[in-house]
Order: sequence, then C-alpha cells, then structure tokens
Amino acid sequence: MNEDNLWWLKEDGYEARLHKHYEGLFTQGNGYMHVRGSFEEGCSDAPQDEEYLRFPDNVTLEKPRHPKSKQGTFVPGIVAQHPLLKEEIVNLPYMLGLEFRSGDEALDMDRCQISGYSRRLDLRDGRLHRSFLWETKEGMQLKCTHSRYLSMADTHLCIQQVQLEVLAGEGRLELAATLRGDVRTNGMNHFARVVPSAESGDCISLETLTEEGNRIFMLSALEASEAVNWQAGHTPVMAALRGERWLKTGDRLTVSKLTAVTTDRDREEGTVRGRAMAQLSRARKLGGEQLYNRHADCWKRKWQAADIRIKGDDAAQLSVRASLYHLIRANAEKDDRVAICAKGYAGEAYFGRYFWDTEINLLPFFLHTNPQAARNLLLFRYNTLDGARRNAQKYGYRGARYAWESSISGEEQCANWQYADHEIHITADIVYALYHYVRATGDDEFLERYAVDILVETARYWCDRVDWSREGEGGLLGVMGPDEYLPFTRNNAFTNRMVKFSLEQTVACLDSLEDGKRDSYAAAAARLDIRPGERERFRHTAEKLRLPYDSRSDIVPQSDDFDSYAEVDFASVWTDRSRPFGHFISQERNYRSKALKQADVLELMMLFPQEFTRAQLKASYAYYEPITTHDSSLSAAVHGIVASWLGQKEAAGAFLQRVMDIDLSTEKKGAAEGIHIANCGGLWQLIVYGFAGLKSAMWSESIELEPRLPEGWEELSFTLAWRGVRYQITVNPDTCEVQQLNGGNLVAGTTV
Repeated sequence: MNEDNLWWLKEDGYEARLHKHYEGLFTQGNGYMHVRGSFEEGCSDAPQDEEYLRFPDNVTLEKPRHPKSKQGTFVPGIVAQHPLLKEEIVNLPYMLGLEFRSGDEALDMDRCQISGYSRRLDLRDGRLHRSFLWETKEGMQLKCTHSRYLSMADTHLCIQQVQLEVLAGEGRLELAATLRGDVRTNGMNHFARVVPSAESGDCISLETLTEEGNRIFMLSALEASEAVNWQAGHTPVMAALRGERWLKTGDRLTVSKLTAVTTDRDREEGTVRGRAMAQLSRARKLGGEQLYNRHADCWKRKWQAADIRIKGDDAAQLSVRASLYHLIRANAEKDDRVAICAKGYAGEAYFGRYFWDTEINLLPFFLHTNPQAARNLLLFRYNTLDGARRNAQKYGYRGARYAWESSISGEEQCANWQYADHEIHITADIVYALYHYVRATGDDEFLERYAVDILVETARYWCDRVDWSREGEGGLLGVMGPDEYLPFTRNNAFTNRMVKFSLEQTVACLDSLEDGKRDSYAAAAARLDIRPGERERFRHTAEKLRLPYDSRSDIVPQSDDFDSYAEVDFASVWTDRSRPFGHFISQERNYRSKALKQADVLELMMLFPQEFTRAQLKASYAYYEPITTHDSSLSAAVHGIVASWLGQKEAAGAFLQRVMDIDLSTEKKGAAEGIHIANCGGLWQLIVYGFAGLKSAMWSESIELEPRLPEGWEELSFTLAWRGVRYQITVNPDTCEVQQLNGGNLVAGTTV
C-alpha cells in the first residue's frame, strides 16, 4: 500500500446513510476545541435546532436522535444544566459555515448533481479534505475542493479554504460565510443570548452567552482570490457575509475563512472580544503558509512520540493511527481543569463527561507518550476533590467518593441511579492510576504534593463504606462491578481488590512520608486533619477486606454471589449478534442473569497479573468469555490482551479486528455518536501490553517484553517514555530490541 494511504481515513463516494458516521470519525480538534466532520454548507433535512427532552437511559442501548447529521462544536469546560440529565457539555455555535448558490439552487450533497465525491482526513496533520464535481442546473461544471484544520499550534484558530474551478459553462455564483447560533444540545437551547455583528468589510462575529454565564466569541475573516463585494446579512441568531461573482470556463476562485474562538474560561488575560481580535490580527500577519507550518510542526512532534509502526498488516496500521490521532487531539494537555470525555469530544452522547475510562483505558497511552498530559489528567481529579467530598457527604460518608460520571465540578452527574449509587470502583481506580503514573514516570513528588490528599480522603470513604461480618471480615455489599449487567453484587472481586490496593497504598504513603519527609507529612496531617488511629483503621480495613477468591480455585469468581445468578441460553435469546445483547433481554432479567456486559474478572487479572497463576488466567478466560456480550467498547481490547498472553493467536486476532471495527466499520456506523475514545486507548494497550508483551510499569521498574505478534506481522515498533527516558522499541517475530533515544538519536541498543 502507498505510504500516504496508511495515514488517510477516506470516504470515497457519498452515501447519506453514512454521513453521521463520518461526522464522528472525521472529528478534528486541538485539545482546546473540537468540531465534528460536518459539511460546511450543512445537510438537507437535518435541522440543528430541534428541541426535545432527552430522558435518562442506558446510553449503550438507547436509540439516538438526528439520524442523518449532527453538527458539533465543543470547548471542554463549557457546560450547562439539563433538566433531567444534569450537567452536560454545550454544543456551541457552528463556525464552519460556507454556503454556495447558483441561481435558485443551493449546494447540497443530497439534492444537487454531484460526482467524483471524495473526502479524506490526513492523520499526520489533522486536515480534512473534500472534493467533488457540482453540475449546476444552470449548466456550470464546478470542481469544488475544501480543506480545513484546527491549529495545533495556535489553538484558538480554525483555518478553512475552498477552491472553485469552472470546468465548463458560466454563471453567477453566490457565496455566504456564516456563524450560526441555531444549535441545540441534546434538544436543549443553552444560549441565553446570541449577538451577531459585522466587524468590518470582511469580518463577522458571533458573541454567545450561555445559561450558566459563559461567554463565547467567534470572529471570522474572509479572503478571496478575486474581488468579492461582501455584504452583511444577519439574522437574530446568525452572522453572515454574502457576496457574488460571475464565473466562466477556466476561472478559479479561492475563498479562505479564518476563525478565532475565545471563551471566558481561557486563562489568557483580556476580554473574549479583545483576545479574538488579537488572535485574528496575528494570524493574518503570519499568513497561511506560516500558520500551517506551525500547525504541522506541532503534529510532527506529537507523532514522533506516539506513532506505532506495523509492517505486514496495513489495516491494523491505519486503524491504530486513527486511534492515536483521536487520543492526541482529544487531550487538552495544558489544562488540568478538564479530562477527556467518553466520546472524545466528538458527539453529545455521553454529555461530555469523564468516566473510569480516563484512568484505566486512556492513561497508559499518555504515561508512555506524553507524561505531562498524564499528569494533568490526574491533576483534574485532584482539582475536583472537593466535588468528590460533596459526593461522599451526600451519601452519608466521610472522605471523598469520586463520581461515576463527572463533569468539571467533580460532583456526580449520572442520572441513572444504578450506576451512580453502585458503580463505586472508580474511586479506587483513580488511586491505582495515581500509582501507575508515579511508577511509570518516577515523579515521586506528585505523591506528597497532590496524591496524598486523594489517598487519605478516599480511604476515609472506604472505611465508612465497608460492612463488617460477625466474624470481623470486611465486605462491600450492593456493588456494581465493571460488568454493569449485575448491579447489586456482594464482594465484587475487581472492586474489592482495587479498594484493598487503595487502602494499602494510603498506609504506605503515610508511613513513607512520616519516616522520610517529616515536614511533608506534618503539612499533610494538618491540611487533612489526620486523626490519631486513622492510619491504623486504614490498615485494618485493608487487611480484613474480603477477596472472594484464592489460589485453590482456578476460576476466579466475579463476586461471592455470582454462581447464584441464572444461566442464559444465549442462542435462543440473542438471535441477532450484529446488535447488542441488551436489546434482546429486559433489564429486569438481565440483572439476574449470568450475562456480562464487559470484562470484569479479566480486567482484574490484567491490572494485577502477578497475583494470578496461568491456570487461573486460562480457566477464567475460558469461563467468562462465552458469557460476555461485549456490549461495551471497553471489553474487546481486554479480552484480546488476555488471549494474547495465553498464546491464543487466533482469538487475539479476532479481538483485534473487533477493536478496529468499533469506530471504523461503515457497517456498524460506530462513530456516528462520537469516538469510542476508551477503545482507542484499548487498542494501544492491546498492541503494547498484548502483542509487544510489555510488562506494566506498575509492576516492573525496567522495560520487560514478551512479544506475541499476530500472524503476518513482520515488525512492530514504537517509542516509549519510561521514568524520564525515551526508548525505541522494535519487535520482530523472534527478537525484540530496546534502544535509548538521546536527543532524537538512537544510542546503544539492548536486546530483551
């Protein structure tokens, strides 16, 4: 395959049924802001201002609205209140508008005579290109070529360009550049005020005030290769510049639109208007070539740190790069006030909220490619500790209880009580992630400055949450584990082990600080009001908390009561495997059956591999995989890793294909509601932990590899940040090599 094709996501030929899928798949972003891959001119029969009331539901199973198109412009941190669904990210005004009309015919992919349609997203630099031939009713043949990108270097800027070439005929072409405020978020109008304005002859602006008081300012400037007399043509919710030009055979017209976006959340000084003006003025002075070069250089550096190269499997190569692209662009690496939402800021489905996905599925990628970004993802949890404290207080406990679904405050946003009340393992998952970060980076200072507060406050919560038997054994009752299809289990193995780990590390951290850094310990003790005997309570709870398994049993039980749940005849119930299992069974029946949504015990084994024998791993995989529905996008990668560890290459390869299909498959249209960003992180883990066999930094001080490449893979290579040093890893079917990178150059290599 041509090397370029290993960097392009392509759509060859337009199909309306796939439009929404490509909107999600072609999402562009730079951490600060994100836009779905919608057409600049919009899409017929797809109004964006439909108002309705979305109800709490199982997001995996609910039928989404907007079957054809849903535009999306998101700035992480701009949120508002939904009357039923609590806090959600706001879908901001649409800034990409470029519309064309020939006579009474508006350019529309569905209604016009279009041929030669092609669209591609270049993963190397995040530019989206579209080209097609438009044969107008008035007889012109117009070759239209669009391109756009959100600058990775100048993150407030969106740069668009369209070139129109007349291949035959002549006529008058009308042009309009718009900023549209007729946008709804999950059916809600979150805009208290929208003010369109003409700033000058070639500039328009739209200032928006949200219900919560956030200000968003969008400022666009137009440039054309030929003279166009622009005229303002606003509506109450739209700013527009309109112009026209007579075109004839051989003419070329290029129109550029440069948009600056600022909000009152930005850390820069000045008003939103003043900063947008300054951004736009500077950009126009730099010019298009320099703007792009700055942007491309940023992407080049990110790919140097993150790229995975596969020889012998072009489909896997393209798929992993698509996942890496979305991981990179979804991350606001310098903003510790936000994390990465479950849809990678590519859709409204999960309301822009943060789940355990961040710590368990996404963090390993950032630990080993961009440690500073990993640090800020964890600082987000530190910065929302007060919200976690309020959660605990609401439930009647001391300490801090992290939200199953968090927004920027850290308070629980999940409207479904089953998850909000019972899926409590996230509080311990965050502590696991804190230690994973410290062990992968060597940033021990992070523990004493930030993590200790989280450790102590979550330990207090766990001590209150644990119930005690008459025999003095601690237990966690009424728990939903990672599985999610069993909501009220007793002593879920995954949850209990994570809680035990969390308590053990809290005690170890306090012991270490008191022994070696007395000033830091004294400051923490005063800040957190650590009482005499509290540490002993943490230690006692950790020691006595029940784990529902032991080395004498090969199959690790998912919970104490798992065996009492009903067996399921999957063949008779699940009659169409192309649809989620949850569509074929009532929630009531599902909640009393042995049908897993996703990995649970196997997730535990992946995170604590040293604690289980190979016989346990093999037996548990053989038992749980057939009763796991994989209705969650988090599941396939975990199963693929375990299958790889067990040497089951065929099964591991099948899970690799499943992981790749989740967002890329046009049959499933999986990206329609946004990117499954945890699956993107899962693909990285499947390749690095599974196929390359990297032992987790959580349990290894040095780089240890045990490769198990899939059939047909000739070579796998990637870079790895490990405790402050970067390495080049190269894996072949029979050998592997680790070479330290020194200033971008390879130095003496080591074979592992």
